[in-house]
Amino acid sequence: MTRSPSDQENASAASILSRALQWKEAGDEVALATIVKAWATAPRRAGAQMAVRRDGTTIGTVFGPGVDAQVASAAVEALAVGDDRTVSIDITDATASNAGMACGGEMQIRFECLRSGPAGQVDILREAMDALKDRRSVVLCTRLSDGRRSLISSDDPGVDAWAPEARRRAMADDTAITEVAGDDVLFQVFNAPLRLYVVGAVRTARALLAAAQLVGFEVSILDPRPEFASALDFTGARLLVGDAAGALREARLDSRCAVVMLSHSSGIDDPALIEAVASKAFYVGALGSRRSHAARLERLADAGVPPRLSKRIHGPAGLDIGAMGPAEIAASIVAEMITALRKSSPGE
Repeated sequence: MTRSPSDQENASAASILSRALQWKEAGDEVALATIVKAWATAPRRAGAQMAVRRDGTTIGTVFGPGVDAQVASAAVEALAVGDDRTVSIDITDATASNAGMACGGEMQIRFECLRSGPAGQVDILREAMDALKDRRSVVLCTRLSDGRRSLISSDDPGVDAWAPEARRRAMADDTAITEVAGDDVLFQVFNAPLRLYVVGAVRTARALLAAAQLVGFEVSILDPRPEFASALDFTGARLLVGDAAGALREARLDSRCAVVMLSHSSGIDDPALIEAVASKAFYVGALGSRRSHAARLERLADAGVPPRLSKRIHGPAGLDIGAMGPAEIAASIVAEMITALRKSSPGE
């Protein structure tokens, strides 16, 4: 077994599928090996994949070097006869011990020979990778019994029978195999990066930048006031000086976006809030006291914002932890954002 140039152990699901498509488009025969079932302490969970070319070149891993070599050989055998199959592989205690685990177990691996045309639905794999390049969140659903695939948008899941589970998996950022209507279906989540738009280039925004980056958000700071935007160091953020509401409109906020108002200026915050609450952003927050938030809701109502939208605003922004100072306020806001991301329905 030979290794492809990239780091096998760190290959993402997207890079594995992308490389498999490159091989296929170059005329190579390619098989996908997917863990269907594994014991609880196995190093890779169900849904983990590796791609194998006819010459034995691989990308990805389902266990570790020794077992991966065995899986690659089985994939080459499947390619030789063009036959999809599910194979059980026993991992001995000795093999597991060499990998740093207490005990071995059994893994079930499904081998799928990628085929062009409707039967193999390679085009759907390509659509999934194109969506990821375009920063659109999708879930690639594969029925393990026959390889039937469906690509479901996380923002607009539609009426597909797999859509409800796909939506749940997307919200949790959780690739997994789940039984739906009697079928085992692999739900592979390909989410766009999390984005945070902060309106107001103030001290709390700088603290929020650091806290949000720590959990993986791409951060943009919006403020029409040049004197504010230049007063503090926002290294690591995209700094936009200009109309905040217009910038949010151009950003095309989706269910991977959060928006927080910190400017303390109704003339800046209110137009931006109107844009944010009408979007699919999973979180919209505004800093201020309960009294100022009540006044904010009155202004938005006067501007024609319906209650079903204005109630989406978390105000005052942040979990009620008695936060004091920019750093603690930022921590409370990020905690509330994560709560909304994992436990709420985006856009509702």
